[in-house]
Amino acid sequence: MTRTLRLAMLALVAPAMVAAQQSADGPSVTLFNSGRVLIRRTLPAAIAAGTSTVSLPLGIFEPASLMLLEPGVKLGRVSFDGASTEEALLRRHIGEEFQFERMNGTGMSVISARLIALQPERWQVGGAILFGRPGQIRWEPSRVPSTPVSDLTLTSDRARSSVKMLYATSGASWGVSYSLILGAAGRIEGAASIMSGTLDLANAEVQLLAGDIGVQAPSPSPRAYAMSAKAVNAFEDAAPSQEAVGEARLYTLPGRITFTPGTQLVTPLFDPTPARAERRFTVSGGIPFWGGFAQEEDEREVPVAVTYRLERKLGTTFGDLPLPGGGVQVFDTDKAGRLQLIGMGAIGHTAPGEELNISTGTAFDVTAKRTQTAFTTTRSTAPNTNRTIAMASYRVDLQNAKDSAVVVEVREDRGGEWSIVESSVPVQKRSATRAVFPVTVPAKGKATLTYRVRVVW
Repeated sequence: MTRTLRLAMLALVAPAMVAAQQSADGPSVTLFNSGRVLIRRTLPAAIAAGTSTVSLPLGIFEPASLMLLEPGVKLGRVSFDGASTEEALLRRHIGEEFQFERMNGTGMSVISARLIALQPERWQVGGAILFGRPGQIRWEPSRVPSTPVSDLTLTSDRARSSVKMLYATSGASWGVSYSLILGAAGRIEGAASIMSGTLDLANAEVQLLAGDIGVQAPSPSPRAYAMSAKAVNAFEDAAPSQEAVGEARLYTLPGRITFTPGTQLVTPLFDPTPARAERRFTVSGGIPFWGGFAQEEDEREVPVAVTYRLERKLGTTFGDLPLPGGGVQVFDTDKAGRLQLIGMGAIGHTAPGEELNISTGTAFDVTAKRTQTAFTTTRSTAPNTNRTIAMASYRVDLQNAKDSAVVVEVREDRGGEWSIVESSVPVQKRSATRAVFPVTVPAKGKATLTYRVRVVW
C-alpha cells in the first residue's frame, strides 16, 4: 500500500479512530456499502522491547491494509495464511514435536515425532527420518486456533502487553431501505440493514459510511469462511448520529453489536420524519435521442410513469437529512385506513437540501396512446452536407379514470438540432434536450395533445 493511500485512509477514519481510542470495551468497525470493513481494535500481545514477532488472531483480512495506532511501535513484516486446513497448521509448526496415536498388538500407544519438512512430510522418530506419519496426530487445543493467525514483526520502544491497530477486511456490508407514507400526515422512515456476512466480532462499536470513496487496485482476495444459516434480529430502537467525513457521510450506531457470521441486524437510520410527496405522471417522447427515425404505423399504447417528488428545503428536519442510496417502498391508506404498498423504487445518495424523485412504475387509472399523424423528410441542399430534415406530427390521447383531475407531463428528449414547431399546449423548454407539455386531464375524462417537431440529423 502506498504512503498516499495510507494517509488517505487515516484522514477518512480519523474521527472514528479517536472514538475507538477513548473506548476500551471492544473494537470499532466501519462498514461500507461495497462490503469493505475497516476494523480498529486493541489486542493483548506480549511485545518485548526491541524487535520481536507476535502471533495475533486477526482472522481473514487484507495484510497490506494493516496499520499500527500505537506510538512507539513500528510494523516490520506481516505473515498471513488464511487457510485453516491441517496442512496449513503443520506449516506453522515445522521443527516442533508432535504426539501420535497408533495401534499395536496390545492396543493404542503414543509416540513422539518431530516435523522436519513438508511436501512431502518428513518426520524424525528417534534417529530415523520417516516419509509419512507414524500414526494419527494428537492436536493440542493451543495449536488449533479458532480463527486464522497472523505473525507480526514489531519494533517497540518498550515492553508492552497490548497493541492498537487498524486493518481492512471484507464480507460484512450494509444497505438502506425507506418507507414513504403518503397523505396529509405523510412521513418517511429509514432503516439500515447490516449483513454480518463472514465477519465474526464481539461487542463492536459500529459506524456506517455512505458515499463514493473511490477504488484502489485489487489485492489478492482472502479465502471466505462458509456462511451459517441466516437469522434476522431487530436492533435497539434508537437512531444513529451522523456527521460528514471528507466527501462521505458517517453514521454512528448507538450501543454495540456482536457480529455472528450469516446474521442480519436492522436499525433505524433516523426518527420518522414528516414528508409531503407530490405524485407526478409522465409520458416519454416518441423520437429517439440520437440518430434518425422513420414513419410509424397506427397508434400505440405508451406507459404513464409514476414519480413521487419530495421537496427538501434546508433548515427543515427532512431537508437537513443526508440520505444514503437505497430502496424505497411507498404506502397509502385505503378507505378503511389500512396501509397498502402501492409502489417501489430507489434513490441514490442524496445530499441535504436536494429534492427526491422516486420512480415507482406505471399508472393504472391514467393511460395514454400516441399516434404519429404526419411524417416527411427532405435532404439538405447545402453543399458538402449529407443531412436529413424530418417533420413529424404527433397526437397523444390521455384518459383519466380517477375521481380528481391530474396533470400529465408529455416529454420529448432529443440531442442535436431540433425544435418544437407548434403544439396545442404551450411547451416548456426545460433544457436544450428536453421539451415538456403539461396536460391537465379532468376527472373521469380525456384530453388530447398535438404537436409538431422538426429534427435534423
